[in-house]
Amino acid sequence: MNIIGFCTISHNQLIGEILENWLYQVRVRLKKDLAEAIRFNKKNDVAETLLAIAKKHETSLVCTLDAFSGYVEEAENNETGNYPLYEWTKNTIENEEKAKKHSRAFSFYYKDDQIYSKKVAENLYDDLIELYKGGLIEELRLIDSNPKNNPQPPAR
Repeated sequence: MNIIGFCTISHNQLIGEILENWLYQVRVRLKKDLAEAIRFNKKNDVAETLLAIAKKHETSLVCTLDAFSGYVEEAENNETGNYPLYEWTKNTIENEEKAKKHSRAFSFYYKDDQIYSKKVAENLYDDLIELYKGGLIEELRLIDSNPKNNPQPPAR
């Protein structure tokens, strides 16, 4: 396994990157009540629909704030110097405004992978689009792993 930013990818995924067969991820931004329902397992019809779609595609919803917090906790339990994004991530979760923003942001992970094939991502996206069009999801994005299309981690 190779670590690139927050993403753990397999050798085959890395070879795909080299060959410019980009990998993808679906991300959503949710209203506060829906985000809290998903994060804290509260009863909510829209949350249940969203989780059913995730299950159909063998994905799980991961809150960005929770992922950041887990990264910081892991770094602090080990050698923080081995975690190149530790300071930036810690500062982000300790900033109240940024923490609020990231508490409503979620990524879909496919099985144990943070990034996955275009086919998986597009199928998932297609099933989510109606929730977005209906205003139940505030933002729906299909992103690729091409560094040209994504902000890069801050320099140490």
